[in-house]
Amino acid sequence: MAKGIKTGGRTAGTVNKTTAETKAILQKIVSNELDNLQHLLEDLNPKERLDAIIKLLPYILPKQQEIAVESTQSQFQPITVTIVKPDEVRQIVNELDNKY
Repeated sequence: MAKGIKTGGRTAGTVNKTTAETKAILQKIVSNELDNLQHLLEDLNPKERLDAIIKLLPYILPKQQEIAVESTQSQFQPITVTIVKPDEVRQIVNELDNKY
């Protein structure tokens, strides 16, 4: 490896020409296929359609990480449950709609 001052070549971070061209071609292909995706999915049987959607989900929704919660309390704390009638729920929703 040569030591000293760099005098030529690409600057750091510059993508080479082949990589840039390949990315552009792939982006064009994917863009065209996205327009046809609905029709392509309709042509699949239900199991194949579900498999395809499951494979596409990670590109739309981020994967959730498991979160472990450890309690330092040795006793259970009571939970209060309030039963709300449907009319009361509608009233609360209407109040929130009017407020926001």
